[in-house]
Amino acid sequence: MIKLQLIRIRTEDELMYYKGIWDEILANEHNDNPFIEYAWFYNWWITIGRKERIELYAVQKDEDIIAFLPFTVRMLWGVRLYAFTGENIANYSGVIARKKWQLPAITFVFDELMKKHRHVLFSFHGLLESKESSKAIEQYFVERQLPPHIFRVVTPYLTFQDVDFNSHFNNRKKMHGIDRREKKLRNLGSLRTKTPEQEDLWQMFRLFDRRWKKKMDTSGFTKGKKREFFERIFHLKGEAMQVEVDALVFEDQWLAFNYGICCRGRYVTYALGHEPNFNIFGIGRLLNQTTIKRTFSENYHMFDMSIGYEAYKFDWRSGIDFTRRIVASSKTKRAKVLLGWFVMKERLKEMLKSSQRFVGWKRHTLGELRYLVKYGKAKDWLEYGQQFVEKFVRFKQVELYELSPSDRVVPQQPVGELFEEMSIQEAMSLDQEEIISLFYKGYTIYKDSFAQTTKPAFALHTKNLRVDALQIVESLPKQTYFLSYDLYKEIDVVTAFIQKIKPNETLWVTASFWQWRKRKRLQQLGYKHISRMKHFKCARYERNHVENYTESGGGVHSIH
Repeated sequence: MIKLQLIRIRTEDELMYYKGIWDEILANEHNDNPFIEYAWFYNWWITIGRKERIELYAVQKDEDIIAFLPFTVRMLWGVRLYAFTGENIANYSGVIARKKWQLPAITFVFDELMKKHRHVLFSFHGLLESKESSKAIEQYFVERQLPPHIFRVVTPYLTFQDVDFNSHFNNRKKMHGIDRREKKLRNLGSLRTKTPEQEDLWQMFRLFDRRWKKKMDTSGFTKGKKREFFERIFHLKGEAMQVEVDALVFEDQWLAFNYGICCRGRYVTYALGHEPNFNIFGIGRLLNQTTIKRTFSENYHMFDMSIGYEAYKFDWRSGIDFTRRIVASSKTKRAKVLLGWFVMKERLKEMLKSSQRFVGWKRHTLGELRYLVKYGKAKDWLEYGQQFVEKFVRFKQVELYELSPSDRVVPQQPVGELFEEMSIQEAMSLDQEEIISLFYKGYTIYKDSFAQTTKPAFALHTKNLRVDALQIVESLPKQTYFLSYDLYKEIDVVTAFIQKIKPNETLWVTASFWQWRKRKRLQQLGYKHISRMKHFKCARYERNHVENYTESGGGVHSIH
């Protein structure tokens, strides 16, 4: 019979004595789970874990330590609840032990805990099905006739040896038009990736907060002690567990980052963020594929996309694992009642997390409502109300007007060099997604040359008519420009300026149903009404209609 001894490690100083043993056990087992490494646990304990009730046990056989089991403990309804440490911060968990000692160590420790305490409930998160801890814990509960309740969430991954990487990468980098979006961004300015230094980390946390400002974030990545912890482990050197941050930088401004935690050839995506104003460029997906390519070139064996059903994870995966939560209790009535409540709660969570529709509703809709309640002004509430109503009832009408080169506009004052092109760098300082999207769509944006503050005056497109309100994109006739984002009060000056710099071009401009002052002014300036586009929706009924009044408007024919 194997004789084992249980040792309780009570302080961080005591734990430091066992560092070499802990590291040796995991190194011999070729562990690639960073969340059970000594460096992770120790730094978690001295930052976040100080407020937790921790029970850390070492199992000794003869003179050798064969296992470590780190628990957090709390009392609930008079029942002692054991969980692995870092439940709300570590993606994965497990027992630190050599493979042959996993089951004996688990059996010994769990038996001792249930001898000491009558009412006990075990709730273990983050148990990868492919790892030994998950199998050994399940086997223990089955052997003790304590039926475990198991809940699973998908965990996609890319194992490089399982695919022809170059073919795999080239096929997927074109998905969602990411290669095309990258090209557009590079044409606008300097785009590069970088590894940040310590003094750059504030930009990572700022970007994360910007991304989640109007969304529901439960990670707490940038808050209090968690932020301190993630900064601390970023600086670790010489450990099996390392943090790697990839940043996407455009014109010296951070657009996206990936915060990855690595261990012996496994890269685990932990946190990511991107600049909301550049959503249209797909920068999150762009940086993700860049990080995948880098990890492959650095001879990692696995790119772990972590827990979740997000579509981008399935785009790249070569296989899937499952991460379990195992819940079981002692046989007392009190423990079983609490177990029933836990099971019901976990079953509901499992069902909801597997629904992308619910996850999206919680993350975006609830997040936006929370932001409006905290910071929203009357204008923000009106816009939200309008968007909500338009999901069910919507009427939009857009008029298209044309001004030919022969119809000269005489300005009330000389236009001179009144307007000049705006650069992408100037647009970024405005912090408006709408302006950035104009660059993506191919517009040339002009600003007032003499204004004290930078703001767009109008935008010109040389190739397409774009009526975003009706989702219309049509090719323009030859020698025709489309004027957008204009201010109707200055339409005469803008028109005169465009005719000056483009004297042989026809000009098209649109006005909505509600812009009656603008329509009146356009007609006074000599614009001809050439087309009317309508869209009506009521519940599931939709109707689109286009009326063309001249041959010029004949190319405008589809509403999607």
